[in-house]
Amino acid sequence: MNGLETLVETYTIQSQNLLTIIPEKDTKHSAFSTATSKYQRMAVESISTSELDGGLTELSVTFVGLTSSSGLPLALVRVIPNTGSGIFGPPVVIEAEFLTDLTEFQLLQGQLSSFSTAEPSSTIKIYRMPSFINGTAMPSNPRPPFQQSGTGLTSAFLYRYEGYVMQNIQTTRRGQFNVAIISFNEYAVSIGGATGGFSKGIFSAET
Repeated sequence: MNGLETLVETYTIQSQNLLTIIPEKDTKHSAFSTATSKYQRMAVESISTSELDGGLTELSVTFVGLTSSSGLPLALVRVIPNTGSGIFGPPVVIEAEFLTDLTEFQLLQGQLSSFSTAEPSSTIKIYRMPSFINGTAMPSNPRPPFQQSGTGLTSAFLYRYEGYVMQNIQTTRRGQFNVAIISFNEYAVSIGGATGGFSKGIFSAET
């Protein structure tokens, strides 16, 4: 579904040579395979062996990655109902599953997004959902991000709406790539007002 490919190759070898032939995890397909087509972006994920008669062993090698030489598959986007989510839009979470060259740390640092801002009175960064992920168009914000200020009965206030922002990240390393699942929620923050503090609207992605 996320575009990751799996390839299994089987070899029959002398059992006495098994330990010298077994490839290490993450060995590139192009460095190990005896097939005519070599794939630079596929790597060993697992192996299995089966003893045969005559001092032979069957070695099965599973590779994962991409057979293409460049580019990444389109992202898989889900709209998941979630009670309690939603500000101007419906109560949903936007979830994107995709392959990426980025590490989890880079994703957490917002390298997927072209816009970031900080929460009030905090160093926590807020990253808006990008318009596209791996060529897949993401859903539009229910309203364009905006900021509104004014004066209430007792003090000034500021209301800031950011649209969908990145909330949760999960990554699983598969070969040379990370399979990333990122959820996005609507986010808004109110600063000041009668209490002089701030409150925010970002909701759990758990269903």
